[in-house]
Amino acid sequence: MVINTISKFCKVAAIPLLLGFPIAVIAYRLQLWSMGVSFQIIKYTGYVSIAVFLIAVLVGVFALFKKQKDVAKTCVVVALLLAMPVIGLSMQAAKAKSLPFLHQVSTDTVNLPAFDVIIALRGEKSNPLDYDREKLALLQQAAYPELQSILSDLSVEQAFTKAVDTAMNLGWEVVAKDKDRGMIEAVDTTLLWAFKDDVAIRVQLTDMGSKVDLRSISRVGGTDLGANAERIKKFITAFNAN
Repeated sequence: MVINTISKFCKVAAIPLLLGFPIAVIAYRLQLWSMGVSFQIIKYTGYVSIAVFLIAVLVGVFALFKKQKDVAKTCVVVALLLAMPVIGLSMQAAKAKSLPFLHQVSTDTVNLPAFDVIIALRGEKSNPLDYDREKLALLQQAAYPELQSILSDLSVEQAFTKAVDTAMNLGWEVVAKDKDRGMIEAVDTTLLWAFKDDVAIRVQLTDMGSKVDLRSISRVGGTDLGANAERIKKFITAFNAN
């Protein structure tokens, strides 16, 4: 019967669809292909997963109505398995729509902390360091108003040392420290995709003590899904907690 054929198709299709995401991540980390290829694989396996999920649900309901328990059980298993990529894709899509299209943020959007040593590490294919202040500052302020400079009563030297320690405690690789300029440069490697995002930290003297500003930028990708803002927020929380 057609219903049996469809349920078998759904069962066979479920395994490769579930493997789409891990294959995309592993292949990218092994540098077998670009991030763009991996994202395309995830996108299309996600779309097909949604289609097969819906088919399995419809066929399962129909099988129950026809009292074909074996077919219904198969469809239930397929639907449960594919619920993972379906829910994951839906959540990512919803998150992307709720956040601005940014791949860099800064606590100071007027005079951004500058990169120096790290420029040579970024590579030619990395996102440009240019900052469209008129466009990006407004987007950042609307989405992440909590990203503000850290105002401290610590001396510049104390704040500088604390900033270095905070970055290292967060697992960032500190690649440059310049006490005279009050500049720190670090790289944060993401856990899953091993994306390398760059951070510039600037410590300046104020009448009350010191001010610490951070700038975080992704090397790849047009949008960071809030990762850079989250990174700076974690630093601010850790810095103020100690």
